[in-house]
Parts: sequence; structure tokens; C-alpha cells
Amino acid sequence: MKNKILQAIKGKERQDIVVIGKGPSIDAIDLSLIEKCITINVNDSELVCPGDIAVFHYDWVIGVIGKQPKCKLYITDKVLPKGVSRLNAQYVSNNPDTADFLISRFFSKELYIEHAIVISALRIANEIAQLEGSKKNVYLLGFDFTRKDGFTNKTPSAAEHDRPEYQERVISSQEQSLEMLLFEKKLFIDIKHVGSKQYSQYSVDSFNKIFSQDRYRNLQKTNQSPTNQSPTNQSPTNQSPTNQTFKNRKVKIVAEITTNHFGDMDRLKIMIASAKQAGADFVKFQKRDVESFYSINQLESQYNSPFGKTFRDYRLGIELNKEQFLFIDRWCKEIGIEWFASVLDMPSYEFISEFNPKLIKLPSTISEHKDFLREVAKKHTNDLIISTGYTDKNFEEFVINNFTTVNKLYLLQCTSSYPTPDKHSQIGVVRHYYNLSKKNSKIIPGFSSHDIGSLCSMMAVSAGALMIEKHVKFGDVSWSHFDKVAVDLENGEFEQFVEDIRHAEEIVGGEEKIIHKSEHHKYRLKPED
Repeated sequence: MKNKILQAIKGKERQDIVVIGKGPSIDAIDLSLIEKCITINVNDSELVCPGDIAVFHYDWVIGVIGKQPKCKLYITDKVLPKGVSRLNAQYVSNNPDTADFLISRFFSKELYIEHAIVISALRIANEIAQLEGSKKNVYLLGFDFTRKDGFTNKTPSAAEHDRPEYQERVISSQEQSLEMLLFEKKLFIDIKHVGSKQYSQYSVDSFNKIFSQDRYRNLQKTNQSPTNQSPTNQSPTNQSPTNQTFKNRKVKIVAEITTNHFGDMDRLKIMIASAKQAGADFVKFQKRDVESFYSINQLESQYNSPFGKTFRDYRLGIELNKEQFLFIDRWCKEIGIEWFASVLDMPSYEFISEFNPKLIKLPSTISEHKDFLREVAKKHTNDLIISTGYTDKNFEEFVINNFTTVNKLYLLQCTSSYPTPDKHSQIGVVRHYYNLSKKNSKIIPGFSSHDIGSLCSMMAVSAGALMIEKHVKFGDVSWSHFDKVAVDLENGEFEQFVEDIRHAEEIVGGEEKIIHKSEHHKYRLKPED
């Protein structure tokens, strides 16, 4: 078995794996982007994209693929034409007696063809990862798990094999099996569904953008020279008007990634590069000690996510570790963008401090954790950002009186509702912080935006804000906390936001009144000869 699988993927070792389905979403995917990937077909999906390995059980598949199958290896319980490479597998019918043992079969030494054929494909992917000795990304393409929207137009016979009601039931049962497998911790593969499901890691557009050869070519060029400019300047068609027009900018724009990376380093890398391309000055992350920050009841509470069934599974799944922060540090230096993190507890403060970032943030989330705040105040001497959500005048006095040894103290007006109604944004507080900065040179006024759009942030600039923070995402993140307030890095929303801020900065100008060349005084007195 091992030799045949390795022979089928020869030349593609260490590449990502894609599994091809026949949902209509596959037609929107640029299949040229996966040419170098290990490709696994289910049933007759080789008509969509011929792969390396195919898995099937039904007799009709043989009739569709014909006498000249295109894949290098077929895993099936059926007899194939002479000369076709084949691995025999036992078919397991779908009934209550077998369903409970699906996971144990998945990890067994024997090969099975499951009624949920996508599970069999993932079983092969898991085997490949084990053979290579490293965890691999597996992308599920064209698995929409419903026939209501039809099938791909590349296989016109797809809808003819069974009654629609039966097909719908079979397809939906496959989705249930997949969701069960997603919670498994022993996998050698990282399953990434591409689509619009709650558990999807990427939308179709996100997948196309991340895998686009132009984007990877730009990132590769950036990697070759740390002094090179961002990918923005390497592709004229994608240049940001922000970087071309607004040269004398003082307002620092922070792309708040939060946990919208989901611990996925491919997504994280492209998010950082996209933020840089859009014109952000900083990207920001979060760090908390999961086991000590939350109560036992909170950690053990039910919470369905791609990482498991409890809130602990979710938080640990999206929490970045030291290796990942080292990656962030290297990547940000390579493409020329700064990074920092919000810290929510003392272990996290000490952890992030090891990286010696220019800034550290204490978020609104821990505004009532006064012991922690006092402890940071005793230790911290570099620049510090504090958001003031959930707080009033008393907290402002507490911060100013305690954080006396910091170099710069960024005070960010924030209203901690997601999203924040415009009328609750209180841009007047930004003006108040601006007035404080006139008396205390350490204070830098700013605004942490949880409102929709850019209007409040533009007004914050006019009120004196010198830092604007905005939540960002990449594509669909429907199960993430901040999806409702984040602007999209994928579709140009954040780039437009940055342009709006730079435009507001340009409109505000300086405080010293001057005469502009554009002014024309109709009745201006002429000097006497």
C-alpha cells in the first residue's frame, strides 16, 4: 500500500493536498493554482480536475471515467481495466452498526471505502502525511454538501445517478461525518474546507487570492530582499492610492487582526502582507494565558468550532505560540511593517516583552484588572497603548497617575460594543485626550474603532487622533467573534478605509493658519508703486 501511494505522488512530496468534489463552487476556483498540489479525486471528479489518486465505490463511476482513467492510482472495491494501478479497499455500507466505528476505521491499518466518500479521501491524505512524517494542509474544494444548487457544469452526468431526495440525504450525511472528523486531535492533516459553511476556513475568493501565482510571486520577491518595498509596489495594478498620494502622514493605522487568523499560518501571512499592501503602519495580535485567564466552567463549556467542542478547544486552537510569534516577527521585518500585541495577563505580558516590540497594548477587556495594570505600570518603560472601553473618567485618572514611567502613552477612545452605534462612538473624548496631550507630552490621542465604516474614524482624525485601530479579517469568518465589525482585507474594504483616513488627515492639515496658493482674493489691495 505505502509503495503504491508514494509512487502516485512522486514528484509532489511536501506539497499541499487538495480533494476535489463536484459542488458548483468548484467552477469558481482557479484550478490552475493547484497544479503542483497532490490531488485526490472522489468518484468521477477527475472529469473536473484529473488527480493523482481517486477513491470510489459505485459502479456508475467506471462507466463515466471509461476505459482510460486519468488518475495514477485508484482505491476501490471494484475491478478496473487491465493496466490501471489499483489498491483494493473494503466498502463499508452506511447503517447504525457501522457508523459508530467510522473514526476507528479511519485510524486503522486497513483501507476502507466509506459511504461518506470524502472521509475515505481524507483517510488517504492522512496516510500520505504519515508517510512523509509531517503535518499537511488538506483543502476540500467543491464540497458544498447539498444538491440544491446543482453540481459542477464540468460533469453533466453528476445528477443522473440517483433520485434527488436520495442524493441530498447521502450528501448531507457526508457533511455530518466530516464535522465529526474535524474534532479529532490525532490527525496528521489540517483540514481546510473552502466554501461558505460555518466551519469553512476559506471562501472561494479567499482561496483563489491566497493561492494566486501572482501573489505568491510577489511574496517571494519580497522575501528575497528585506529592504524591498511591499507587494503593493511590485504590482502596479494593485498599487494603493494611499501609498501614492498621502506622503506626509502622521496618523498611525493599526490593522487589528485579533484571532481572525485561526492559528492558520498561511492565512496569517497573507493577512499581514495584505495589511501592508493596503497602507497600514502596524498589525496587531492578542495574547492571553488561556488556562489562567478563564474559569474552569468557561473552559469546559460547549463551544463548537473547527478545533473541538469546548471553549478551551477553541481558545487554544486560535492562540499563537512562541514559534508562530517568531514567524510573525521575521515576516513583518521582511516586508517592512511593525507589529505589536494586546496582552491580557502577566504571563502574556512577559511572553510578548521577550520580542521587544515598540508597542504593547492593554486592551479594554482587562480595564477592571487593576492589580495586573499596576504590575505592568511598575515594569513598563517603553511605549504603551491603552484602550478605554468599559471605562469612565476614574479609569483615565488611574491610568495617568500609575503609568508615569512609560515613554509614550497612547490613549485610545473605545466603545466596547460590537458593532458600536455611531452615536455611542464619543469622538469628543478623542478631542479631550488631544487637549490632555497639550499638557502632558507623553499622551498620544487615538481611536479604536468598533463602528461600521470609516466615518467615525475620519472624525477622530479631525478631533486629533494620531492612531486609528480597525479590526480586519480575510474573507468569510462567520464563526469568529469579530466578524461583524472587521473590514475585509480580501475585497478592498480595508484599503478603502486606509485611504479614507489618509484623506481625512489631509483635510485636517496643520493647526497653523496659512494662505494657500489655491486662494484668490478678489478685492486684494495692490501694493503702491
